[in-house]
Amino acid sequence: MGPTHAMSGAAAGAAVAVLTAQFTGAPVDVTSTLVLSGVTAGAAVLPDLDHPSGTAARTLGPVSRFVAVFINRTSSLVAEATGAKGRRVGGHRTVTHTLLFALVLAIATWWAVDLGDRRVTIGIFAVLVLLALHSLVRPVVQRWGSLGAVVIAFGLTLVVLQDMPGMVTPSVMATAVGVGCVVHCAGDAVTRSGVPLFAPFVPVGGDRWGAVHLLPSPLRIRAAGFGDTVVMSVCTAILVGLCVTGWNHGLIVL
Repeated sequence: MGPTHAMSGAAAGAAVAVLTAQFTGAPVDVTSTLVLSGVTAGAAVLPDLDHPSGTAARTLGPVSRFVAVFINRTSSLVAEATGAKGRRVGGHRTVTHTLLFALVLAIATWWAVDLGDRRVTIGIFAVLVLLALHSLVRPVVQRWGSLGAVVIAFGLTLVVLQDMPGMVTPSVMATAVGVGCVVHCAGDAVTRSGVPLFAPFVPVGGDRWGAVHLLPSPLRIRAAGFGDTVVMSVCTAILVGLCVTGWNHGLIVL
């Protein structure tokens, strides 16, 4: 579900920050770690924009729902046109749940931010922050509504871009988006449905859009079930553990 995907993205963002500090020898500050975790959390929700009833589709009410319906139908047509078996394929967990999509979206993000147009950068950053907020702090969203969440997202975006312009670079944003999408796919790959991770190039079970599973059948979980709660708890523990470990080893500083 959306909150679990977002939390897994936040953990992945913290991991990127800690690993970067480890390999470069230059520690990252707490604020930068939080920013990277937040952006990756939002990116980890992006693939579910192909689900008209999903968390991402509810972010901006009718507007985001319209986008989700469009992506859902387009994904279904692409899957069918590129060899998916069956007379009709649902658009959910098709195009946006592949490694190809993660790569293309990361490249597109890098290119868009590299253009140097501040408005484009603000828009991308704000959308990712908004998706993260909508998934991880639902009480705030429910209290203030979509408009309130948008105001908060844009406010945070302007603060970050004003005080930390070095964090919102093409490489950082592209990494966050790419990693977030991949982590999302990995999360769905441990569920009973799986995802067409290598579509449309590598057939699975004779189907170019065949589902890939990362766990044996008895261990696969059901979205919104007990297993989902366990994954959410594990991701939260990983996020906290990474931050504490990074701090203790001087990889994360004030």
